[in-house]
Amino acid sequence: MSALAPRFQAILASAWISKREAAKYVQSYIKRVQSPEPTPFTPPIQVQVLSIAPSTKYESLDAINGGEDSLFHTRNKQNLTFGVADGVGGWNESGVDPSIFSRTLTAYLASVSETTFLLHDSDEIEPKEMLRKAFAGMRADQVPAYGSATSLVMNVSLASGNMRSAQLGDSTYVVMEGVGGQKQRVRFVSAEQQHRFNMPYQLTIPPVSEQPEESRPGDDNKESAMFYRPRVRDELMSETIDKDDFADLSLVGFDTPVDARVEEHQLNHGDLVLAATDGLFDNVRVDEIEKLTEKFMLAIVDRSRKSVKKQKENDGSLETDLFGGLAYSVAAQAVANYIQDDLRSPFAERAKLAGYNYSGGKPDDVTVMLAWIRDSARLEAEQKSANLSAKL
Repeated sequence: MSALAPRFQAILASAWISKREAAKYVQSYIKRVQSPEPTPFTPPIQVQVLSIAPSTKYESLDAINGGEDSLFHTRNKQNLTFGVADGVGGWNESGVDPSIFSRTLTAYLASVSETTFLLHDSDEIEPKEMLRKAFAGMRADQVPAYGSATSLVMNVSLASGNMRSAQLGDSTYVVMEGVGGQKQRVRFVSAEQQHRFNMPYQLTIPPVSEQPEESRPGDDNKESAMFYRPRVRDELMSETIDKDDFADLSLVGFDTPVDARVEEHQLNHGDLVLAATDGLFDNVRVDEIEKLTEKFMLAIVDRSRKSVKKQKENDGSLETDLFGGLAYSVAAQAVANYIQDDLRSPFAERAKLAGYNYSGGKPDDVTVMLAWIRDSARLEAEQKSANLSAKL
């Protein structure tokens, strides 16, 4: 007997740019902007857009080259799991490359998600348990990926529309709903998890030798030159991972997956979820994100209607292109904001509340993930209605 098709489908868009790549672009942009010719602001942001539907081919991703940021996304039966990790840059001063830690963490998260046993297609994955197993797996494998990272893990059940999150640190997310067509309204904003200003909760594996440069993966293996993937598990190793309660880390005051905050939301047709590292939310206000999202979602609806009226085949490429454009524009807004010295950025406002005198944006890696959730039955009904209207 074949499994029932999921009730929901999604379009998932990711966009990322490292602080280093952004700085190089900004330097060249400043030189070009002095010329009399119009100079559009187009930083080299990487974008990936995927349609998550029964009829489309899907390929998971376990890490990216996003500076000290990384992301992942996977599909396990009727679960779409995705998230970000942000390496803590302070480790650079000790000779440790925190990007290796963040990429390794997302690689382990992706592996846990893909290998989680689900008896039924509609069973849901628990993000906090994912984070626990991924971090315990890194410790059990004793990979020399040292440093720290914040983490945000999301799981959307395409069977029910239920979304669960596990957040450790200042990588946060926003849930938006469509109101009156595709006008967007923010329904939920997750709060940062901070010990004090600019000191977020984070997972940590400290160096075990006096030569932290050993934390870089060997260059002889090109596939893993920038991070580590999980080793093959035997029964003893799996038991070690299951029993890890991180008591040794808690004893010395380190944060652990146990400290992750869990949230749950019911997603409906047309809802949007935006998850990002602090490089976005330190520089772009939520109301700015809301306005950008509304602009693009209205354009998606308008272009789709025109396509139907012209009797052209609408294969969804218009939607995916524009949705990828939204992810790009949100990330580009963060870069545009953080190069402004006089901007009243969210980071500057929080700094003021903490007693610090700071103005302008905060240069950082920027990583954005956007998920657009749609009810398959409603989507089909809307398409039929549009086709009928086009014929009349």
